[in-house]
Amino acid sequence: MRKKGQSWFLPLLVLLMTIWAIGKKDTPKIEPPISQVPVSTLAATSSPEPQPTQASAPEHFVNADKLNLRAQPGGKVISSLKRGEKVQVYEQRQEWARISLDGQPQRWISYKNLCSGSNCFVTPQPKRERPDPQPVRNSTHEYGSSCPCSSGRVCIGPRGGRYCITSGGNKRYGV
Repeated sequence: MRKKGQSWFLPLLVLLMTIWAIGKKDTPKIEPPISQVPVSTLAATSSPEPQPTQASAPEHFVNADKLNLRAQPGGKVISSLKRGEKVQVYEQRQEWARISLDGQPQRWISYKNLCSGSNCFVTPQPKRERPDPQPVRNSTHEYGSSCPCSSGRVCIGPRGGRYCITSGGNKRYGV
């Protein structure tokens, strides 16, 4: 017969193994780092791809609020650039552009989100149109001689009742 002090060991062991198995499935695969192989060597060893074109414009700017930097075309996002940041394009493949920032390794960005020229990335602020000023509505009506009050002005109260101010300064209702 087992001792009562050891009855917790088997369920604890099963629980720990279950947690370990679940945790092992959720760990992401670590991709091997991309080697810094020159483009000419890479082109000779890889399958035939369209020839990359060299960019002729020296200055390009980010023309999006947030532009993702990737390790390879269509690859995992590494970081991002903000609107107006200057980049130098070294190579273009289809819709991707290879850039390098301040001595960092090569990165890839979407070419369609780049522009060239001074202030090409500035978004014009929409002109806010002010509505025409509406005339102020007069909440009082003047009835001239038909008003029994000396002021001749009929006022509308907060609940819709009409009144006028008498010469003594009092309100007279039911006008």
